[in-house]
Amino acid sequence: MSIPELRVLGPVRCHALLASVPLGRLAFVRDGRPAIRPVNFTVAGDAIWLRAGRNSWADRLDGQPVTFEADAYDPGGHTGWSVIVSGVAVLTTDVETVAAQFGAGLRSWAPPPRDRLLRIGVDRIEGRRLVLRPEADDATESGPP
Repeated sequence: MSIPELRVLGPVRCHALLASVPLGRLAFVRDGRPAIRPVNFTVAGDAIWLRAGRNSWADRLDGQPVTFEADAYDPGGHTGWSVIVSGVAVLTTDVETVAAQFGAGLRSWAPPPRDRLLRIGVDRIEGRRLVLRPEADDATESGPP
């Protein structure tokens, strides 16, 4: 029998896990209320990059604080991980940066056009992993039952 254990992940491991999945969720405030959008993204340097359409919610996020989350899980094994990033979203229009990020495999599953590039600077990153560890054998435990 195994018992669940929640482990805190360091920043390097969090970055690696983020880079291992193509889809995350972007949380922000819209009209005074929380909003969440599923987004495709890439990780480059100390930033998360995502594409959005013109005249979309992304246009209103320039300079705003946001939270980004990505995760993965094994429903059969009841294990998984989650990484949460807090930062400021910046709409990037520099042609060289846009070309470099679009060429870096940043694809959107949403219908085109997705010609806006949003950069989320990583101000804070934290993650957790839920793992299973073997339960201690009764014969090896010390102390009262």
